[in-house]
Amino acid sequence: MSSLWLHVDEVPEAGSWAEISRDEARHAFGARRLGTGDAITLFDGRGTFAEARLAEERTVRGGIVAVVIWRREAPRLEPEVTIAFAVPKGDRLSTLLDLATQAGASRLVPIECARSVVDADKLDRGERWQRILAESAKVAKRAWIPELVPGGALGAIAESERARGAALAVAHTAATAPIASWSARIPAAQPRTVFIGPEGGFEDGELRALEAFGATAVSLGPCVMRVETAAIAAAVLLRGEATPA
Repeated sequence: MSSLWLHVDEVPEAGSWAEISRDEARHAFGARRLGTGDAITLFDGRGTFAEARLAEERTVRGGIVAVVIWRREAPRLEPEVTIAFAVPKGDRLSTLLDLATQAGASRLVPIECARSVVDADKLDRGERWQRILAESAKVAKRAWIPELVPGGALGAIAESERARGAALAVAHTAATAPIASWSARIPAAQPRTVFIGPEGGFEDGELRALEAFGATAVSLGPCVMRVETAAIAAAVLLRGEATPA
């Protein structure tokens, strides 16, 4: 399989032609200096990926054409790992989305907390966030792009996650149980959701509310972390030895 992954809307059947957008083409022919006949990997972010070879043809929109050699379906990573996070300040959300994707998060859910302050339009820039997720999935060679779930109030998200059958945990500096130990006690196929609070942590009332929904307080390590760092650490520790896909 080629080391260069390119995202496409649909991955066609073997023997068919795939159109690669101008932006993806610029990366292939510019930064990577690929040419006609070179192998690439195409993926749609929904589990389908394929090996293809670049062709000479160009599209009327400035893209390039590749012929698909073979196509496969990749299973989702198990267990399903959801990171429910307080949105960090500034542009650190892009860092969180980028690195949590590389760390193997399955779902990403922003939560509203008492101590978090978020610009009203921050999560409305869906196209930008989806582009970040797709770019990171290419780096990680993941056939599945993580789902960015519409966020909401902490209690509503906790209730929704429990209704999905997920085991809940809340990262807390005072916890003594390592998150990996907590995960090891859960059935292998059961989804895991870990809540990451804002800088300053969850308020006591929020912690009690999460505990009422069955969340277990867990430790990510001995040091206090920023939101995006904690999210990445949680994804890595929960992912464990899962097979990449």
